[in-house]
Amino acid sequence: MGRKLRRGAIGTMMFFLLQLVYPASFLFGLPTRAMAEGMGSLVAFGALYSVAFLTGRNSPWRIVAFFGQLAILLMLMASFSLSYVYLLFYPVATVLYGSLRRTIALFAVLCASVGALVAVERAHHVPLPAGFPYLLVGSLFGGSVLVYMMRAWMALDETNARLQAAQSEIARLSQAEERARIGRDLHDLLGHQLSLITLKAQVAGRILERTEDVRRARDEIEQIERISRETLQSVRAYVADMRATDWQDAWRAAEEVLAAAGIEAHMACEMGALPRDVEHAYAMCLREAVTNVVRHSGARRCAVRLWLDGRLAVLAIADDGAGAVKPATASDRGGSGISGMRARMAQIGGACECFGREHWRRRDPGWPAFEPGWVVVCKAPVPVKRQEGLS
Repeated sequence: MGRKLRRGAIGTMMFFLLQLVYPASFLFGLPTRAMAEGMGSLVAFGALYSVAFLTGRNSPWRIVAFFGQLAILLMLMASFSLSYVYLLFYPVATVLYGSLRRTIALFAVLCASVGALVAVERAHHVPLPAGFPYLLVGSLFGGSVLVYMMRAWMALDETNARLQAAQSEIARLSQAEERARIGRDLHDLLGHQLSLITLKAQVAGRILERTEDVRRARDEIEQIERISRETLQSVRAYVADMRATDWQDAWRAAEEVLAAAGIEAHMACEMGALPRDVEHAYAMCLREAVTNVVRHSGARRCAVRLWLDGRLAVLAIADDGAGAVKPATASDRGGSGISGMRARMAQIGGACECFGREHWRRRDPGWPAFEPGWVVVCKAPVPVKRQEGLS
């Protein structure tokens, strides 16, 4: 009984309770005792009907209210007029929200009880009211339609609830995916630049230890300051408007970080403009792959190539480093970097594959010029034309 009423339930309940004024009007003019009995029966009938709005859908009190209404309905029909049969809508509405099997069973009990009463009345030669057959058939048909319509409405209501829950879940997952994407972008951006700063600081330290060349050390420190400022500006720009990483900037940064690490770079870009989403994904993958080469491979040479293979834009990064030593576990190298690259490529309908020396040798691509120990290949379909690239 403490359950909150559904929106509009009180108005609906009051509307149908007021409809009981019409059958009550037929009691006026009867003897006082008969009128009092009829009025009391209708009040009890309406009170039992109110149970449908004051209890849960599966409350056992609804069953009690149904049978109470059925008893009152049969009493009114037997004592006053068979025309009260149209009140069967009320007990039907009381049990609509239970299971379908239970609702149909109780509706069948209602119809059988009314039919049995009419049969008994006819057996005792009680005359039928004028138009009673039409009223009876209309009431039974209307009750059936009410069951069907309300069950359909309940199914629609449940479907809408599931759709709202699904939309809420989709929104939550979209937000989670967006947060993960932002995290990957910042991880790649900062990891790349901080690796370069670390290398520059190590170079400056070695210069001071071995040669005491203050001028060269100062040059390295000035480059560290410049890179730090650029990194801060990049982070601010990214956070301010979520600016996608530019491919040209990523390409030049890769050349710079490889040179700073003392790794011989062989870089060839055989494509021009890329779609914006593809450009951003490839730029971030290039940053991550080059960062992994510098941090984890111990390589002396690194080759980077972007080319068009049919309708696929292919980005390959190869190095002659540690991948040649442990090909069986090479797919784990780089920590979350490889998984992040795969996630980026999946977002644009592409894929990221990793190859050790033996697997790459069996492909016989004729690239790179050296024998690689580890190759990362990113590819995605793009509607672009082969253009003059960078060298």
